[in-house]
Amino acid sequence: MSASSDGGGPARLSRRELEVARLVAEGLTNREIATRLFLSERTVDGHLEHVREKLGFNTRTQIATWVTRHADTPPAVAAPAQPAARSGALKRISKRWWVAASAVLLVIVEAAIVLQVVPSQSPRIITFAGSWPAKPGIGDFRGEAGPPRLAGMSLPSDVAVSPEGGVYIADYGNGRIRRVANGSIVTWAGGGKSDLAPGEFSYLANIGHASNIAIDARGGQYFLSNWNSTLEVWTATDQQVLERVVSLGASTTEFGEFWPPTVGGLAFGPNGALYIADSSANLVYRFTRGEDRARIVAGTGVAGFAGDSGPATGAMLYRPSGLAVDRHGSLYVADRGNNRIRKVDPYGIITTVAGGGGKYYGDSGDNGLAIKARLSFPAGVAVAQDGTIYIADTGNNRIREVTPAGTIVALAGTGTAGFDGDEGAAISAELAAPQGIALDGKGDLFVADTANLRVRELIGVDP
Repeated sequence: MSASSDGGGPARLSRRELEVARLVAEGLTNREIATRLFLSERTVDGHLEHVREKLGFNTRTQIATWVTRHADTPPAVAAPAQPAARSGALKRISKRWWVAASAVLLVIVEAAIVLQVVPSQSPRIITFAGSWPAKPGIGDFRGEAGPPRLAGMSLPSDVAVSPEGGVYIADYGNGRIRRVANGSIVTWAGGGKSDLAPGEFSYLANIGHASNIAIDARGGQYFLSNWNSTLEVWTATDQQVLERVVSLGASTTEFGEFWPPTVGGLAFGPNGALYIADSSANLVYRFTRGEDRARIVAGTGVAGFAGDSGPATGAMLYRPSGLAVDRHGSLYVADRGNNRIRKVDPYGIITTVAGGGGKYYGDSGDNGLAIKARLSFPAGVAVAQDGTIYIADTGNNRIREVTPAGTIVALAGTGTAGFDGDEGAAISAELAAPQGIALDGKGDLFVADTANLRVRELIGVDP
């Protein structure tokens, strides 16, 4: 962005500082900006102070005037500009093509007649695990060995389903991996005071902030953690004795630095390879048992957006998080900071399969091409056997679906953050910053509804 306090010389705002300045111009308070950008209010205060210093301004009015004059000019930084704030414009409720026989409604929008298809079927949503804490906040820990719907959790960030039907939850804020089976919830790993070390019992160890889980073909459970500021993948034997799988080195992501919480992503491929996203390093790795180290399969380590249609190892990512692998071996990456879902095919070529419909984040494009749609900080992705892609559109508080033909449609969430709609149609329910998602192989989708401190289940997603 080229401007100064008098509108003349260059002012080099960072990507985040530009975002804050734009939201100030929209009239948002620091607290509202923090909520919109998933930051702490204290962090926003610091960014705003830097904006004032760089531009030589003292008031929010001066910042707003400057943004109005220069809002369309990209910032003078190496990485691409973060998208502008999502407007409070008309929210379109999109529909899913469930069956050929659907009722048709005519909707008049701004004097134009729009044909919309209203499905005769829609997935139903329920709470699978979690409930409100006694006091508002990031949650609590309670309900061990009891019914999962009565349990207390703290910012659950991921979910995975094992072949035998057990559901594993990354209870991020509580530093635990919890397992739901046979009508009760128990801690599978974490919550203890012992160091995270090989040979320790999983339920006696401190596993740090474990944000992601993956289940291999044999039902083995793996988790990604940044305990002691080191990003590592761990598993446990049938006797729940911990084993280190691979270490990726130092992680700069700390609890509370990014919200919703995540340190990366984790997924298994059909050949048994383990894929790991390192959000802080802007890289995705592949690791196979027997190898001496994990190998980079996507990203250069520099935050930004570049490289589509070329080798993934030469592409730029920005805060990659959720991962999924389809039956053909293609890797899907929730490129969170770029507001896209990107695909790395078996030949190592990267493309965008959803998002990218504009320079900034937003909520648009339903019933059109997925690559023309706008997403907002998507943190989770899952892929069905037929190639259907499911997206946790975190910043938009929605779950979206990309059909095998490349059309994006709304699946769950109204776009308004909140908790509502259990036992009803998922499209009419409210979610709050959903993150990790997982299919169970029986047609249901589990959603880590992070800010609602719950795991929700969409029934009948993939009939």
